[in-house]
Amino acid sequence: MPYSDQYKMRIENIIFWILITAIIAVAIWMLAGSPPTENGLLMITLFVATSELLLWKTLFQIDKKTAIGFEKIRNNISNKFLGVDNKLNEIKSLIRK
Repeated sequence: MPYSDQYKMRIENIIFWILITAIIAVAIWMLAGSPPTENGLLMITLFVATSELLLWKTLFQIDKKTAIGFEKIRNNISNKFLGVDNKLNEIKSLIRK
């Protein structure tokens, strides 16, 4: 499963950089005067919106993985404290005898 996630992330990175290159290419093409201004701005807007969606998707994936990691750590710490609490209760019971 991790291999497919890495592969998927690479494809998204490649698509992102292709979109950034397309934005720059359209801007240079507009400077040369080839496309009408409205069409050029529409293409740039679409490329920017798509690249932003890819960025947000990546950020949400990172956030999800971070939240899962914190939940695992919280669970581990909770289990450790339960173990310490049980040992303290055993010590208290031995002292009372």
